Amino acid sequence: MAPKNADNGEDSDDDTAKLNEEIAKMAAEKKAKKEKEEEERLAKLGTNITANKEGAGILMLTTKPGDATHFPKKGDTCKVHYVGTLDDGTMFDSSRAREQAFTFKLGKGMVIRAWDEAVKLMSKGQEVKLTVPPMYGYGVNGYPPIIPANSTLTFELELVSFSDFTREK
Repeated sequence: MAPKNADNGEDSDDDTAKLNEEIAKMAAEKKAKKEKEEEERLAKLGTNITANKEGAGILMLTTKPGDATHFPKKGDTCKVHYVGTLDDGTMFDSSRAREQAFTFKLGKGMVIRAWDEAVKLMSKGQEVKLTVPPMYGYGVNGYPPIIPANSTLTFELELVSFSDFTREK
């Protein structure tokens, strides 16, 4: 049997229920706040463009919008500028440093999977920041001695231009 409240003689069950409700409300608010903070943190990293059931994927954040009307297709010859860095910020490659854009055929496996996945979503002139988990980059082997095994990479990537010679004919 619950003790009586000394002030008004009511059972403390009402007080306990109110306290439990308040605790549950505070816990829900705390959980919602944590979820919102995590969403904001991920939004700063970019949109997961290749989400899988484990949640791992390529994060793409637009840093400069493109023309939003011209998008490359599989087989197009794409010209990009890029800067690649390791998790610790070490730059491992840069077309900008060489002052020469890099050219490849989209969707033909000429570049890491992350690039094929991201570039097909970019419009001409768009610049993005890609966060690339190992499975979309150089995987478990890396690219010794430049890129260690299982490395998450970051790329600043700009779609300079692209052309599809079959559409032009």
